[in-house]
Amino acid sequence: MAQVARPRASLAEDGWPVHTLDSAGKCDILLVSENFGTGHTRAAEAILRGIRSANAGVDVRLVEIGRVLRPRMNRLLVDSYLGIIRKTPFIWRAFYGWHREKSFPRSLQSFIRYALYTRLAELITLHRPRLVVSTHPFAAFGVARLKEQGWGFKLCTVITDFSAHGSWAHPQTDRYLVPADHVRNQLIRLGADPERIIVTGIPTDPVFWEEEDQAEVRRRLGLRQLPTVLIMGGGLGLGGMEQWVKTMVKWRNHMQILVVTGRNRQLYRSLVSDPMLDHPNIRITGYIQSLSEWMEAADLILTKPGAMTCTEAIAKVKPLLLYGTIPGHEEKNGQFLTRNGLALRLEGEDHLDEILDRFLSNPECFSPIRQAMLEWRRKIHPSRSVEAVLQMIGESPSRLSASGIHVGRR
Repeated sequence: MAQVARPRASLAEDGWPVHTLDSAGKCDILLVSENFGTGHTRAAEAILRGIRSANAGVDVRLVEIGRVLRPRMNRLLVDSYLGIIRKTPFIWRAFYGWHREKSFPRSLQSFIRYALYTRLAELITLHRPRLVVSTHPFAAFGVARLKEQGWGFKLCTVITDFSAHGSWAHPQTDRYLVPADHVRNQLIRLGADPERIIVTGIPTDPVFWEEEDQAEVRRRLGLRQLPTVLIMGGGLGLGGMEQWVKTMVKWRNHMQILVVTGRNRQLYRSLVSDPMLDHPNIRITGYIQSLSEWMEAADLILTKPGAMTCTEAIAKVKPLLLYGTIPGHEEKNGQFLTRNGLALRLEGEDHLDEILDRFLSNPECFSPIRQAMLEWRRKIHPSRSVEAVLQMIGESPSRLSASGIHVGRR
C-alpha cells in the first residue's frame, strides 16, 4: 500500500493552501473539506482555530482531500465546475434541483469514489482520528462510505449553506451542525435523526465577531474617511463581479470603493489595467488575509450570496447588497437572507444607483438590516460549533471560557 503522508498547510501569496508532506500519527480530530469554492475550507479553518484556541491538548488537523490524494483530477473537476457555473449555469441548477431531496445517484457516487476517494482509507488509516468533521458534501459522502464498512471513528457533518441539499444527508452521520432552524427541519425531512442535529450557525473565524473602531481600521489600511462600499465575488471572484465594479465607477467622487477579487487573477489584472478604475477613491486587491479589516472599513458590502461571506458580513453587522448567484445553493442562500431582512437583492444597475443615492442622503436608511443582523447575531455564538465538536470526543466545553473569543456589543 502506498503511503499517504499528512498534509501540512501553509498559504501562498494568493491564499491557496500549499500542501507539503510529512509524517503523521494518530489524531483526535480530522477536518476534511474540498476546494469547490473557498467557503467550505474557511469553515473548517474556523473550527480548527477555535479548537486550538480552546484546548491546545487536542490534536486537530485539516485536509482538502481531493487536492492531497488526487491533485490532478481535483483540478480538472474544479475547473469543470467553474466552467459550468460560468457558461452553462442552467445545467448546475437542473442538477441541484433534481437531487435536492435525495442523495447522489449511484453513477455519480461511483464517479466521486473513483475520482477523488480511492485512497481515502489510507488517509484515515494514517491519521487514525477519533472524529472526522466534514464541511463539504463530497467529503462527507466519502467518509460515510468508510463508516458503512465498519470503521470506528465518529462523523460530524457541518452544513455550510443556508439550505440542506439531499447530498448532505447520510445515515452514518453521528452529528450535523447546521446554520439555522429551517435547515434542521430540512434535514429531518431528508430522514436525519432530529437528536443528531444541532443549530450552531456557520463556523466563522472569531475575528469577524470582534468590534473595532472603523476610523482606526481605515487609517491602518491607508483608506480615506469616506462612505465606503466593499465589492466581493467570494473567494473566486465570481458572479458577474466585473460588471458591478464598473457600474460603481460613476460614484467614485462621492464614496470609497474597495474591490476584492479573491483568487481570480484574471479579473484582478483586468480591473487594475482599466484606466476608469485608476482613482484615489478606488482600491483593488486580490486575495487578502485581513478580510475582517476590510469588512470593518466598509459601510456596505456588495457580493454574491455565498453563505460564508454573508455570515462574516452579518457578524460584522454590514448591510448586504446581493447580485448574481451560483445556481442552486446560492439562490437558496439569497432567498433566506432577503426573506429574513438580512440583505437586499439588486434588481439591476438603476436599482443600485437608487440605493447608493439614498444611502449618501441618509446613512441610517439601512438601520432595519443592521437590526435584523444584530438579532440574528445574538442567536449564534462563534464558539458554538467548536463546543459541539469537542463534546463529541468528550472534551469539556467549559474550556472555551479561556479561549479568548469575545463578541463585541455593536
